[in-house]
Amino acid sequence: MVNYCLVPMNHREIEYNAKKLSGCEIPDSFVCDKALLSWLDETGKHVFDDDLVMDYGTDCLRLYLLFEKTPVENDAPYYDSWQEGALEGIYKFLGRYRRMILAADEWNRRGNYNEETLSQTGIDRMRRAMEDTAAKIRRCIIRGNTMPNRHHIVSAMMELLNVYQKELKIGAVITSFHTHAIETAVPHGDVMCETEIGQSQVDRRNPGVTKLCEDFVILMAPYAPDLSKILWESINL
Repeated sequence: MVNYCLVPMNHREIEYNAKKLSGCEIPDSFVCDKALLSWLDETGKHVFDDDLVMDYGTDCLRLYLLFEKTPVENDAPYYDSWQEGALEGIYKFLGRYRRMILAADEWNRRGNYNEETLSQTGIDRMRRAMEDTAAKIRRCIIRGNTMPNRHHIVSAMMELLNVYQKELKIGAVITSFHTHAIETAVPHGDVMCETEIGQSQVDRRNPGVTKLCEDFVILMAPYAPDLSKILWESINL
């Protein structure tokens, strides 16, 4: 799992069907306007260029439709309609989302989010941020399917990710994983391998952190279903 956390996102491995907008088997505890999701699906089928799908994946392109001006059907990618800088930015956001969930879940399984390293105050801050973000998204949906409202939906999720990364100290966690990967790059005997296996089998998760990660995946699932499905399954192994 450590190596999986450190490897950059490759949507060719993540998407089980890159050329088709697919559903996501995640509990529907977050209320999302079905009309908006239908608009995403129908618009995507008209404007998703095959080369763009291979470069960025459908999850990234779905979020682009929400965040930027809707591309013109059959228009040349990267020129008049598609903004390459925005595509790159959203792709990086999805990569941060993936890495945050995987790293937090692995760190949590090892029992490292205990009372000494993550206070109840920190958990409460993330919970309030999640509730506020969900409320913002609902307000945007109620106001209608316009570009400003769609843009605000993605912006709200980006802001929430920043809160999670800060409270869960994802930067320090990733650094620890990198250090571990370097130290174990050359085998040092069977004892170390047995210790690592033993640690991975012990589940000492903080239920508050697990619930927060699940809520984040559920929040993202309607808009990035392929990646969210895999992350959901990873959390619930």
